[in-house]
Amino acid sequence: MPYQPVYDDVHLYYEWHGRSDAMPLVLINGLLSDTTSWAFQIPVFAEYFRVLTYDCRGQGRSDKPVGPYSQELHTRDLVALLDAFHVSRAHILGLSNGGTIALTLAVTVPERVERLVLVDTFAYADAVMRSKLHTWLAALDLGGTMARFDAALPWVWGRDILQRSGDAIIELRERAAEANIEAQRALIHGTLNYDIRHRLCDISAPTRVIVGEEDVLTPPWYARELVAHIPNADLVVIPGAAHVPTIERPDVLNSRVLSFLQAQY
Repeated sequence: MPYQPVYDDVHLYYEWHGRSDAMPLVLINGLLSDTTSWAFQIPVFAEYFRVLTYDCRGQGRSDKPVGPYSQELHTRDLVALLDAFHVSRAHILGLSNGGTIALTLAVTVPERVERLVLVDTFAYADAVMRSKLHTWLAALDLGGTMARFDAALPWVWGRDILQRSGDAIIELRERAAEANIEAQRALIHGTLNYDIRHRLCDISAPTRVIVGEEDVLTPPWYARELVAHIPNADLVVIPGAAHVPTIERPDVLNSRVLSFLQAQY
């Protein structure tokens, strides 16, 4: 399996897809997900870009050192990963917590970001978001990773997919039972103090903000806040999707991403 040492000699699992001569596109996972969450995007995006997926520290097959894992730490890891592959500039797409890492990258090393796509993400962990995350921590304490999955279920998934995809949800729940509980705690704790509101105006990359119309974890008002403060940003709302349009409405999500990344300046 391909691993790359990054900051503090932590080894991250990664995958490359697509043409080696194409513009790099980095996909950054949601908080407690992994590279498999991009199954509906990789085949499509790889036709046009050199797609890099990876598990952040604490996720999937990457190392899980003692946490917490802040956005700043994740960003150092990503910069080290890009440096290792001699990628000086790339399109960046982040989902949920991956979007917070993408935002941190865009304000920390703006020269590394060609275009920025933010999906169902937020500028800071406000009181409502912290309360949601604390319920996940409480669920971990009370019942482990499966209880955390159950507690998060109605926040993450929309009514349509919950009604028609019971078997898939059961499979995801079974996978949650195998997750590393301390790594999940470190990932959640790392987001509790996240706040990049004051630096949104410094983002120079053209930005598309995408949100599911039915998202209750990071509702559309978070997306509108991002668009209001990022200088060159637009907003796309996906009907019928909640927090994970990459799975709930992949065709719509993919077309909105491609139309933005392939648009002329």
